[in-house]
Amino acid sequence: MIRQVTAAVGLTSIGGPAQTVRPLVYPMAEGAATKKYGRIDDRMREKIKGYSASSDTVGVFFGEDVFVAVGSILLITTFVDATYGLSLEPIDLALWAIPTGIAALIVHGGRLLLFDRRLDKMAADARADAPTLGAAA
Repeated sequence: MIRQVTAAVGLTSIGGPAQTVRPLVYPMAEGAATKKYGRIDDRMREKIKGYSASSDTVGVFFGEDVFVAVGSILLITTFVDATYGLSLEPIDLALWAIPTGIAALIVHGGRLLLFDRRLDKMAADARADAPTLGAAA
């Protein structure tokens, strides 16, 4: 949500996979999973890494269209004006992008909740597959 808001006000260069996800978001998500489940396997780790990056990507992609001076908004308004002769203002597109951004936030939030449940199942399966210490004796 924070990433979507910063993109909506034109601050798309503040975050990103290299600047924020890899050194900050992913380690926090991995730490939370380790605290909740104990040891996590490589499969869980890779899923957490992917969902960390997707959160940033979804936030930027749907948040930046709310900012009137972003390149995509200016390209669309210029193209529509030149091709169809319609007077389309950037603010009009930005206002119509708000419901889409809210919908993306809700949909991706739902995906993250489902992912949390999937992690629960993956952790339970990993515990069930792990050999017990008493069985080896």
